[in-house]
Amino acid sequence: MSLINQMLHDLEQRHTPGMGSSPLRGLSASGSVAQPAGSSINYRVLAVIVAGVFVSAVIMAYLLGNQQQTVATENTAIVTPKKEIPDFIADTLPKSITTALITAKPEPAVEARKTMVKTIAKKITPKAIKPRVENIIETTPVSPEGNINKIIHPLTGEQKAQLAFQHAIHMLSRNHQQDAQRALEEALSFSPVHFQARETLAAILLNTGRMNEAASILSEGLQLMPTAAPLAKLYARILVDQGDTAAAVMVLERARPAVATDPEYHALLAALYQQVEKYAQAAHTYQQILLQRPGVASWWMGLALAQDAMGEASLALDAFQRAQRAGGLGDAVLKYIQARIVALTPMAPVFADTDYDLNEFEE
Repeated sequence: MSLINQMLHDLEQRHTPGMGSSPLRGLSASGSVAQPAGSSINYRVLAVIVAGVFVSAVIMAYLLGNQQQTVATENTAIVTPKKEIPDFIADTLPKSITTALITAKPEPAVEARKTMVKTIAKKITPKAIKPRVENIIETTPVSPEGNINKIIHPLTGEQKAQLAFQHAIHMLSRNHQQDAQRALEEALSFSPVHFQARETLAAILLNTGRMNEAASILSEGLQLMPTAAPLAKLYARILVDQGDTAAAVMVLERARPAVATDPEYHALLAALYQQVEKYAQAAHTYQQILLQRPGVASWWMGLALAQDAMGEASLALDAFQRAQRAGGLGDAVLKYIQARIVALTPMAPVFADTDYDLNEFEE
C-alpha cells in the first residue's frame, strides 16, 4: 500500500498547487480518511483515477513478467540440448560426440552453437568411400579380407656386398683404413666377384706395404673374373715390381679391354712389350693408342724407341721429333731425344771445292 500512498501524495500536490494546505491531508496508511463534507465528489473521482492507475500497473507488471519468462524459456530451449538425438544423426556421429551432446551444459545461445559446430567439425571423421574400380587387372596379391599382402624380399649377396663397399668408401673418406678394410673383407664374403671391393682392398694392402697379400687378393679375383681389367692392371704392376715381367704381360694380354675403353691399359702393355723385347707388338700397340690420343709425348717416345730398336730409322726419327714437339718430358729424356735425332738425321752429301781447270781435260 505504500506505493498507492505515494501515488496519492503526488496527485494531491499536482491538483492543489499554491494552496496553503493539502486537500488530502488526513489520509493515513491504514486507509481511514478524514475529509470535509464539501469535497466528497472530488475525492471519489480521485479514487477512481488511482484505482485505474493501480490496475494498469498490475497488468503491465504481469505482461512484463510473462515476456521475460518467455525469453528465458526460448534461450534455455536453444542452449540446452535435448536428451535424445535423432537416429539419422546419431548414426553418423561417434559415440563420444553423441554422449557429449546429451550431457552438455547450457551456454549462451550464440556461443553454444559455435562450440557445438567446432566440436563436431573437429571430432567427426568422414567415412572412407571405396571407389568402384572396373576392368582393372590386379597385380598385387590381395588377401580374402581385402588387405594388400606386402612381400619383403631379403637382400641378395650382391646387394649386401654393395652396401658394405659403400660403407668402406665412407670410412676411407674419414681416413679410417682399418674399418674400411674390414668392410671390404665383409663385402667379398658376401660376393667374391665384387671387383671394386677387391681392387680397393688390394690398394689398401699395397698402401700399407703388404704386397704379397695384395697379390693374393688380386690373383684370386682374376681366377674368378679373368677379364677384370682393373684387377689385371694392378696385379701386373705388382708382378713387375717382383721382377716377373713376362707373367705381367700374360696377365695383361688375357684381360685386355678395347683400346678406346682404356688406352692407359694398353700403354702399360706396350711398355712391358719393350721390356721383354717384343718390339713389333710394342710399336703396334703404341700406334693404336696414339690414334686415340695423338698429343701424348711419352707414347711417341715409346713408339720411337720400338722403331729405333727394329732399325726403322726414318720412322723412329719422325716419332722422336713428334715427342720433342709434344713437350712435357724431362730434361734427361729430351737430351736423349736430341741425340737420337742427330744420329738418325741423314747426312747431306758434301762436295769438296777444287781448283781444277776443266779446260785442261779437253783435247
